Amino acid sequence: MRVAILMSHASRNMNGAIRDMILARAMATHGMEARVFRMHPGPATEHEMMLGGAVPVTFCATDNPQDIPHRQLSASLLAEVVAFAPDAVLYKGLGYAVNASLQAALPATTRVVLVIGGGVADPIVPQASLVLGEYPEQMQKHFPDLAKAKRALVLPKFLDMAVAGPGRPVPWREADFDIVNVGNFNEKRKNQEALLPFTDRYRVVCIGAGPLAVPLKKAGNPRLFLPGRLSQPQVFDHLRRSRIMVHTSTMDGLPRATVEAMASGVPVIAFQATIGGGIPPTAGLLVSPAGLPHAVELLMADDAMRLRMGRAARRYVEREHGAAAIERCATQVIKLLAES
Repeated sequence: MRVAILMSHASRNMNGAIRDMILARAMATHGMEARVFRMHPGPATEHEMMLGGAVPVTFCATDNPQDIPHRQLSASLLAEVVAFAPDAVLYKGLGYAVNASLQAALPATTRVVLVIGGGVADPIVPQASLVLGEYPEQMQKHFPDLAKAKRALVLPKFLDMAVAGPGRPVPWREADFDIVNVGNFNEKRKNQEALLPFTDRYRVVCIGAGPLAVPLKKAGNPRLFLPGRLSQPQVFDHLRRSRIMVHTSTMDGLPRATVEAMASGVPVIAFQATIGGGIPPTAGLLVSPAGLPHAVELLMADDAMRLRMGRAARRYVEREHGAAAIERCATQVIKLLAES
């Protein structure tokens, strides 16, 4: 069986695609031929072997790089995938024009697998025979028929546990920050201003860069720390020195930053309407915007409970995420594709 994995967002950077390449590598160990395809801003088609030479990746020039990512197309990518003749295509990212364009160019018998994040809408959704999501509640809400048919699987996040460190929650007397937030300052939906009231009492560090950070920097709040964009080891260093994460986004899937926080032994508070699952009650709190101040004060006031939640968060990530969990998921994907 041949499987094509389409990274729907054009880019040459594959750091965010390690999970998908591990999935492809695991499929190959079970006798499948899996390749990754992606548009990129370069002028020509390029072929590389990645993940230590285990995964073939094809980069194809986008035809309209001036358009927003969701509208970009690539005739060369369509030609490469059609020539590969996959039995199934895993579409990573929904709502991209390239998805419908590619599916229309393939035989009607080509199976559709959706790898969903924040977006859940796409013209090819009715053709899907399998969905890989971030947590069960997400799939039950948006793909109830596939969930009922047991054709909806959780695809774990990838993170480097060695870089994350031992995952021991920091006692409050040793913490450098009380609240940590990780996210760019390019989109209002990240909603970091919701953290400003907490700076009256707590040290808040917001990791990320973008124009929306400029007025916050100019305000010169002594309890608000804005280190900008950091490397992954630096992000983990800040997480390990923080008491809790407050994820303020008003629209998201399950961000990897929240999983990285849990891996670091940091309980996560997020909005229930934004993240409907993937953060168990032993490892964090999903609340309403009105309930956010109470949730923060609850964990700040009870350090023993916060430490228990941090340890439980680390155990949860060790069990449910990482390379081994992705490889287990690949086995289930192969079984379901063989049955369809």
